[in-house]
Amino acid sequence: MRRPFLALLLALAVLPLHAGRAQIIRGGGRFTMKDPQLWISGGVGWQQGWSVDDGSTGSRWDLSDATSYGLSVERALTGGTTLALRGSTARVPLNYVFTHDGGVTSSAQADGNVSQAFLGIHVSSGRDLHSVLELGAGATMYSGFKQRNTGEPLPPDKVDADFAFVFGYGLGYSFSRSFQVDVVQDLATSLHQKAGLTAGQTSSSRLSGTRLVARYGFGS
Repeated sequence: MRRPFLALLLALAVLPLHAGRAQIIRGGGRFTMKDPQLWISGGVGWQQGWSVDDGSTGSRWDLSDATSYGLSVERALTGGTTLALRGSTARVPLNYVFTHDGGVTSSAQADGNVSQAFLGIHVSSGRDLHSVLELGAGATMYSGFKQRNTGEPLPPDKVDADFAFVFGYGLGYSFSRSFQVDVVQDLATSLHQKAGLTAGQTSSSRLSGTRLVARYGFGS
């Protein structure tokens, strides 16, 4: 999914960005229509698979691709920049692998909840076709692991939250002053606890996914 996004971004770089259209001036410059001050967004995404080594439970979680659903609330700062609080959740199929000293002992097919929450900034250029950049820091949370056939719970017994940070880039289109649709590619790093891991096991995971987001603006 990354190559098409990079190609689109390169194409966008040679297009004129109508920065001067950030405001609509009427009546000889006496009246100005400002951009919305609050944005509410909803979207659906495709999260690609990744693995997590968990020393506290003696297991490895090989998580598969999954569909995620997200919401965000954004407050305008200046121009096309907003302060954003974003959350998402997905029910993810996984291969739950029991390990000992880094080796596999057995495995089970399971499903688990993976949620993410980030606080960061959203930057867009222009009003019509525009580029999108996002930066955020927050958490990736794992919970509700259950064996698929039996429904038997699997560890961890409570929510396991990892510090995470994310960079997003993409393209969007403004249909009006208060309605936009963005397509964003996320590249995130999640840091799991190191307790119980062997020297050959890593505590960091790379998460990537693509989101289709509808943004609605309020106030001016």
